[in-house]
Amino acid sequence: MSTTQRSEGMNAFFDEFINSTTTLQQFVVQYDNALHSKVEKECEANFASANTTLPCGSQSFIERQFQDEYTHAKFGEVQNELTCKINCNIKSVEVHGGKAKYIVKEALIWKDQSADKYNEVIFDLVTKDIECTCWLFEFRGVLCCHSLMVLALEDVKFVSQKYILS
Repeated sequence: MSTTQRSEGMNAFFDEFINSTTTLQQFVVQYDNALHSKVEKECEANFASANTTLPCGSQSFIERQFQDEYTHAKFGEVQNELTCKINCNIKSVEVHGGKAKYIVKEALIWKDQSADKYNEVIFDLVTKDIECTCWLFEFRGVLCCHSLMVLALEDVKFVSQKYILS
């Protein structure tokens, strides 16, 4: 996460517990209350995830794989990327040795204008490992729509466990 994102996230987290008039002593007490609240919300979310199932939006084995492994919140992120896959097209493919390099065009709309974005996805034909220049997996722990597009094109039914974070 960028410094700004962390700062905004922390501000939002503490907003309900402290304000500009909070003393240092009150801050320590409220900080403890905030942490307990966060742990409680995580336990409730884990319980809900363990006892209910969000439906899959497709017939994808990969989607089902993530459905079985992730909490509702993380699975929702995966489903969002699967939905965004509709905006992607493969523009070119180059195969060198055991690796394929895909150029994936993602059609976006920004300020009511078409704003295409291009990403490079490297797919290892042997190990089925995948990397994308958008780095979504490295930053958020979720495979991006560009990678999911390539995996579908390569007819990969299940992803390696290294792409399913605990």
